[in-house]
Amino acid sequence: MKNAYIIYHPAEAEKNKNFIQMFQKAGKKYGIEFSLCYPDPSAEKGIIICETESRGKACAGKWHDIEPDLVLNRTRDPQISRMYEKKGIPVFHSANMVELANNKYKMNEYFREHLPAHITEKKWCPDTILWTASKDKVDDGFERGVIKSVEGHGGNEVFLAEDREKWEKSLLNRPVILQEKIECHSRDLRVYVLFGEIYCVMLRQGTRDFRSNFSLGGSVQKTELTQEQKEYVRCFIRCLPEYDRGMYSVDFLPLDDGTLLFDEVEEMVGCRMLYQYTDRDIVDDYVSGLAQQK
Repeated sequence: MKNAYIIYHPAEAEKNKNFIQMFQKAGKKYGIEFSLCYPDPSAEKGIIICETESRGKACAGKWHDIEPDLVLNRTRDPQISRMYEKKGIPVFHSANMVELANNKYKMNEYFREHLPAHITEKKWCPDTILWTASKDKVDDGFERGVIKSVEGHGGNEVFLAEDREKWEKSLLNRPVILQEKIECHSRDLRVYVLFGEIYCVMLRQGTRDFRSNFSLGGSVQKTELTQEQKEYVRCFIRCLPEYDRGMYSVDFLPLDDGTLLFDEVEEMVGCRMLYQYTDRDIVDDYVSGLAQQK
């Protein structure tokens, strides 16, 4: 039996308790015991056990004396990944991946520098600049664009630039990206990636505003990519650091002519829509793959 840590911040663990239990159930099937842990920056070891499926809450607050065989870092904190990498313990995802994918500007710049020329010589993403949100006039060309926190996720902290009253409440004096608003009928494509391969593609449609996030009330349906689109998407996947390790998504904005514009990478991707709208069991498939890792 392998020992694995699945690390969350406490509030996120509470929101995702059913998801965590799915990992623990699949772990029984494939010989991995997942211990739910949370980070404690003040503690010497950095990580403290919250509970485990086998030992229950009696273990809450106790140090785990056995180093894990592998770690799932679900905190969006690259320092946690880095800590285990230094010990030679496999961690999903790597510090490089966590740092890049959880900063929208860094991710854009990384792709700009690493994508093949045949991708970047054409339009591959919305025009994007880094900005510190202020009461000053929004930079020319982006007045009717979109403003996003560089570290936001799940559609949170994404606003139309013209809705100044809304975004000033949460983004003022923070680093953000300004992007042109792409006309894609409030749709996007979420491409789930498992161990470097396209796993499933979901088309999300916004119903309340310009955002298409399922968690914000959008509609969802499973869809397929054309062969040309698959090759295009694979260029982005294979560009990523340690692209063939773990589970994440690469999201695109679909244009009417079939062109896909890169939107973002979700390193800590949610999977609820897969279970509601497909017969795929990505957690089972993920844990099965982890069990085969050496």
